[in-house]
Amino acid sequence: MDPNAPYRTHMLFPGRKDDDTSQPDPRRSSGSPSFMKAMMSWGKRPSDPRAQQAQELARYRGGGAGPPAPPRGRGRGPMTREEAQRLREEELAGQGHGKDCFIIPQANLDRFLPDGVTLPREPRKSNNLINILEVDDPKIIVSFHLMGQLHPLNSMLENPMVNSLDVHFNLSRNLLKCAQDLSAGEGYIFKNLEKDADYPYINYYVINKPREEAGQFYTNNKMASHEALNASKLGYSLAHSMDLYDEVATIARPPVDPAHKRPTTDYTGYIICIYQVFKGDDGEKFERNWLYWTGARMLYKNLPRNVGLKRLTLHKSATGPNVNYILLVECSHFLDNINQAANLLPVLRARICGYTGIFRIVESF
Repeated sequence: MDPNAPYRTHMLFPGRKDDDTSQPDPRRSSGSPSFMKAMMSWGKRPSDPRAQQAQELARYRGGGAGPPAPPRGRGRGPMTREEAQRLREEELAGQGHGKDCFIIPQANLDRFLPDGVTLPREPRKSNNLINILEVDDPKIIVSFHLMGQLHPLNSMLENPMVNSLDVHFNLSRNLLKCAQDLSAGEGYIFKNLEKDADYPYINYYVINKPREEAGQFYTNNKMASHEALNASKLGYSLAHSMDLYDEVATIARPPVDPAHKRPTTDYTGYIICIYQVFKGDDGEKFERNWLYWTGARMLYKNLPRNVGLKRLTLHKSATGPNVNYILLVECSHFLDNINQAANLLPVLRARICGYTGIFRIVESF
C-alpha cells in the first residue's frame, strides 16, 4: 500500500433494505441495475425465464405475495422521458445516503476490487452502475494482538482456586492500559463467547497516526507486551502474536464513519475470521476473490436482518513473517439475536479454512 496515497475511494451501490421485495419494480429504470446484486451474485447461473414469466403472470392476476392486479380499463402507456429521468434523479439522490457502500483505498483498487467488477471511465457520469466519491484519507492503521489459551508452566503447582480466564482478562486489561499510555487512539478487548476457544481474548488498537509514528507505537507496544507475558514471571505460557494491519476493503452501512470504531449499541457483537498464507501466495487473483474465501459474500447475503449488520472490514497485515488476513464483521444487534447469527458459524467452519469466532467488547477506551 502506498503511504502517500491522498484519497480513499467510496463506491456506492444499492444494498439490502428492509422494504426490498423479491419482485422487480415495473417502474424501475432499466439503466440502473443494483451493483450489490451484480457483485454478490457474480458467477451464478441465470434463472429460468419461464419461471420468471409465470411469476409475472401470477402477479398480474393478483396471486402470490406481489401487489394486486392493476384496475381494468384503459392501460397506462409507457413512461415519458421526463418521468423516467425524474425517477432516475430520485434514485441517485437517495443512493448516497441510504445505500451500502464499498470502501477501498485508492492504492489497493487493483488488488481488492472484486473480480468481475470494473470501474467506469467517467466517474462523474450520472447513469453509471457505480458512483465514486473520493474523500480524505482518515490515516488509520490498526493492530490486533491475538492471544491463545494460558497454560501453567507446572500443572502440579497450579492453584485450583485460580481461574485462568480471570488471569487472562487481567493481562488483557493491563495491556490495554499500556497501549492507552502509548497514545493509541482507541482500544478494545474482544472476549470470545465460546467455551475453550483458541483465542479467548483479542486486543484491538486503532492508531490515528502516520505510518512512521504507528510503527514506533507498534515497536514500543510489542516490547511491553512481551515483557508482560514473560512466562518465567507470569507462571503461564501462551502463544500470542501482534501485527499492524491495513484496512484494505470495507462494506459499510450508513451512516459511514471510517475514522471511528466505537460500537453504536450495547448489543454490538462481532464475527472474526483469521486467515494466514505464506508470503508470495497473496497474489492479485487471490486477493480479488476475497469475498469468497473469507466468507464475506455469504455473511452479507445470509445474516438475518435483525442482527443489524453494520460493517465488514478486511484487514491485511503490514508486519510479520507471514501474511495474515482478518475479517471483522460488526453487527449492532448481535447479542440479542445471537442464536440466529451463530447458525452461520458451522457453515464457515466447514470449509476448514482459517479460524472463526464470535466476540463482544468487554473493555475499551
